[in-house]
Amino acid sequence: MKKTELIFNLISIPVDAVSLLLAGIASFYLRQNTIQIVGPIIYQLDISAFLSIVYQFILFLILIFAFLGLYNLRGTRKFINDLGKIAVGISLGLLVIILLYFFNQSIFPSRFIILSTWGLGIVFVLLGRIVLITAQKMLFKRGLGLHKLAIIRGQGKEPEIVDNIYRDRRHGYEIVAEKAYSENTIEALEKLYYAGHLDEILQADANLNPAANLRLVEFARNRGLSFSFVPNLFDVQRNIVETNSLGGIPVISLKNTPLDGWGKVAKRMLDVLASMVCLVLTAPLFVLIAAAIKLDSEGRAIYAAKRGGRRKDFNFYKFRSMYQHLSVGEDYGGENAEKVRQELWKKNDRGGASGPFLKIKDDPRVTKVGKFLRRTKLDEIPQFWNVLKGDMSMVGPRAHVLDEVERYRSRYARMFSVKPGIFGLSQIAQVGWPDLPFEEEIKLNTFYIENWSLSADIKILAKSFWLLFFAKKPKADY
Repeated sequence: MKKTELIFNLISIPVDAVSLLLAGIASFYLRQNTIQIVGPIIYQLDISAFLSIVYQFILFLILIFAFLGLYNLRGTRKFINDLGKIAVGISLGLLVIILLYFFNQSIFPSRFIILSTWGLGIVFVLLGRIVLITAQKMLFKRGLGLHKLAIIRGQGKEPEIVDNIYRDRRHGYEIVAEKAYSENTIEALEKLYYAGHLDEILQADANLNPAANLRLVEFARNRGLSFSFVPNLFDVQRNIVETNSLGGIPVISLKNTPLDGWGKVAKRMLDVLASMVCLVLTAPLFVLIAAAIKLDSEGRAIYAAKRGGRRKDFNFYKFRSMYQHLSVGEDYGGENAEKVRQELWKKNDRGGASGPFLKIKDDPRVTKVGKFLRRTKLDEIPQFWNVLKGDMSMVGPRAHVLDEVERYRSRYARMFSVKPGIFGLSQIAQVGWPDLPFEEEIKLNTFYIENWSLSADIKILAKSFWLLFFAKKPKADY
């Protein structure tokens, strides 16, 4: 979801609230001025008391709208989808009001107000949404907030789709690439992706072979991109699909992960809050740990190095647990440290010399204090700063060293469609299974990406901290 779409979704919340408020006020005064038609008012209620009740139901309706997905909408959506959800949401609210009215008629002065608020509420909220959609389409015309789209074309009727629909910016798309599939297509898409010029892929070639189709799907899924295709083009394994209609053309989209749109916003809010709390709580430990590291061995207390992240690599921080002259990096052990590291690959406990990354039992490069820090996970405290900066998340796949990442980035690119995390399912598994096979780690991380939820993140964090403080630590040092 584009930033402009998130902004419009945020703005739609107060717009809906104001629309519902206006609907309530209009219904109240409409009842006051229709006594001759509707009948006398039995229960008198002044406007201030009435509004105090309306405010509560507005909050309730906003929550219903949120559950219906009305605040997780893309600028390329169809307005008809909003209409149905708004009608359903307000109708559910009306049902609750009727039930309450049945037990306490003083809640609202008349059934007329309830019914008129229902009808006016739908109309006013729709009018507010029309204003927002119109404003968004005006921005689209100016080239703001457009979805950057790459199209795989063939020789069928798809050129008509491209010419009549996707070229019209009012639909919210900017075509950044348009070509027939070839051996160089994935490479070209990769360049667009890392340059930040690709959000979606449309496969519109009805004759494209299944192998090429699967490569495109894999590329899109591994990078968290939206992927769409004209129906009946091919049959693939997929977890979640949604059907849309654009200009009368049916399009099926593969949802990459629940961690998108508001899911991404919710996860980021949790990351910021949790990392700030953890940084404050662990602040006293910074001085003590830094002092212990300095007393145990010469060198810097903080170790900084590049790690593989989503779209780009980032500076990763942790407390130094190895001797400085044996720590990899130009600011640390340099070439000599790298030579030692290459020798240790021969003793790698996770796959040997050809393994995806290095894991050494009782690593000789680790200091005495470093062993304690690793066993207690205190060496990872500085990573809370990475989370606060936005390079990492509290929960996600483990961040690995760059040259290790290059060993499996292309094969397991799915791991890089989300931010790496301090905690995660694979990290939990390694508490009781220190030499967890790499393939098992990939399975756990893939499951997390495809089944993400905010409650799952909270559960993983709770279990991680419980294991950190109360679980029995493994005898072997890794």
